[in-house]
Amino acid sequence: MKLPTFGEISFSLKSFAAAMLALYIAFSMDLPRPFWAMLTAYIVAHPFSGAVRSKAIYRVIGTVLGSVVALLLVPNLVNSPELLLLALALWISLCIYVSLLDRTPRSYTFLLAGYTCALIGFPSVSMPGAIFDVALARVEEITLGIVCATLIHSLILPVPVGPNLLARIDEARDKARTWILDVLKSSKDNDSDRRKMAGTISELRLLATHLPFDTSRLSWASRLVNGLCDQLALALPLLYAIEDRKLALGEIPPEWQALLNRIAAWIEAGTDAAQADALYAEIAAINPKANAQSTWQDVLLINLGTRLTALIQCCTHAAEIRRAMNQSSSILSADLEKILIKTNTDKLHRDRGLAFRSALTAFLAITLSGAFWIASAWPSGMMAPVMAAIACSLFAALDDPAPAIKATFILTVVTIPLSAFYLLVALPATHSFGMLAMLMFPVFFILGIFMMRPASAFPALMITLVLASTLALQDTAMADMNTFLNNKFGELAGIASALVVTGLIRSLSGEWVVNRLLLAGWQDLAKLGKAATPDKAFASRMIDRLGLLAPRLATLSDPSPAASVLNDLRIGHEMTILIQHQDQLPLHIQPLLTQLSQYFAGRAKQAIPSTNLLSQLDSTLRGAIQETASAAQLALIAALVGIRRDLFPDTVANLSHQPIADLSQQAIALPNHQDEKP
Repeated sequence: MKLPTFGEISFSLKSFAAAMLALYIAFSMDLPRPFWAMLTAYIVAHPFSGAVRSKAIYRVIGTVLGSVVALLLVPNLVNSPELLLLALALWISLCIYVSLLDRTPRSYTFLLAGYTCALIGFPSVSMPGAIFDVALARVEEITLGIVCATLIHSLILPVPVGPNLLARIDEARDKARTWILDVLKSSKDNDSDRRKMAGTISELRLLATHLPFDTSRLSWASRLVNGLCDQLALALPLLYAIEDRKLALGEIPPEWQALLNRIAAWIEAGTDAAQADALYAEIAAINPKANAQSTWQDVLLINLGTRLTALIQCCTHAAEIRRAMNQSSSILSADLEKILIKTNTDKLHRDRGLAFRSALTAFLAITLSGAFWIASAWPSGMMAPVMAAIACSLFAALDDPAPAIKATFILTVVTIPLSAFYLLVALPATHSFGMLAMLMFPVFFILGIFMMRPASAFPALMITLVLASTLALQDTAMADMNTFLNNKFGELAGIASALVVTGLIRSLSGEWVVNRLLLAGWQDLAKLGKAATPDKAFASRMIDRLGLLAPRLATLSDPSPAASVLNDLRIGHEMTILIQHQDQLPLHIQPLLTQLSQYFAGRAKQAIPSTNLLSQLDSTLRGAIQETASAAQLALIAALVGIRRDLFPDTVANLSHQPIADLSQQAIALPNHQDEKP
């Protein structure tokens, strides 16, 4: 076992100090369950001080909201226990549903509002007259833990989010730069590493949500981070498109190869904005002119030139945003403000069906365990729906929460002797707070160190929370072995209920989730084909889906879903351009968009696009090259060529004025991902 690092020791000591400070103040205030404050201090703990503050605010709001709902439900429904059980279960399920749709720190508000209501509501059924005092005490204890954790992590060796985020941004930009140079110089790279870029972009967006609460000089820069992530997200489809066009061209014309080399040299030199104009002019000079005599190679080169121009703009904007992050002022230039306004589309993927499934799982687990409690009239049985609510809430975001819930059940059993020692031996034997802290320090200090290590973070955190919750959920002043065991059996019954229901309803394979992500992308593309205006959030959602795919693909033998998402991302980008310029070819663009919409609406059932779609694509492309030369014409041609390459990579476009030959007898070869049918 490796020795603990300074960061691990620091985090563990700060977490323990915050927990003990909260516990000491709770004892001094004579709060009924002082260990709630200690438990909360560990729940809020995070390596980054900004994350502690962002979580803290939302947790306080959620705790107050959950307490208010409990105050409204319990006194009014206490004489109808079945209705009260259903009402509490519905509220907790609703909170889980909403929290899963918001993948930012705000989700803590709804999560806390759900299981705080369970923690207050179910134990108060036997004493409804005291529910206000219980709710008030719980809010005080939890708020105390949050405040203490926030103070300790913010004042003692704080670890701000900003510098770490900046380092990760620079690392992501370095990887993107390496990838760009590989594409321009025809080098080979590991495709799996490229797919990880999407996951990195999503992680940067989520980290940026903590910046407004940070103490670093970047606390104002969350908009800049999102803007830079947009540029990185835009680079993904551009790079794959450039790579594909080079492959389609085969032998690159000498003047174009020289251009690629100059762009690569410009990127290696640091992407000077002043030199970008010269590169734009060179691309415009060698780009073929679109006319009736244009060949397939000509339109491929037009597409390549357009994508190279967009890539240069992307690199220039990213460099400008990164330089702005080094400023100490939040006042930005007009040009940068324009970029940020144009690209600030930090939308994340939402799966309402999966969220509903998680909510239904929680509802059934809570009602089943609650029904057992009511039917058996077991006093400690009220712990069952409480723990069912907590277990379903904490792990709702996982693809398959069952293993985590099972691990929680096992860790709860394993820690029973240690929990009994603290509750039944240590607490009665200690006569001072200092002695109690000394008895707790060895175990919690070691657990705090292991919480910082990815391999052991989950079991260490769960053992910590199980130990703290054992003390928080029981009346430590009147604890005895019989009460302790009864409460433990009630907790285990609730966790077991959550495990059984989750296994039946909510355990999902990685392949199932991957197929859901693909289907969501196709649905977005189908809607995009019917839209009157471009969906500015489409690219961000697709990049986020690609990031969600990356860790799941490690469990699958077939990497083609990632290729499919990238393909769909590129097509969506091209469709957006068509919508923006549809007034250039009003008689051709809308029929094409309609056919694309129909294709993606039925994509799950029929992977191979129809020959009618191919005919419409070529017809629209022929119309585009007849238009008056303009920037809009080049954009249209580039978009149409991109869609054609993505849907029909092994057929050459018919750009003549003759009708397209019947392709029904031709075998249209498609990449492997086109043949997948989720």
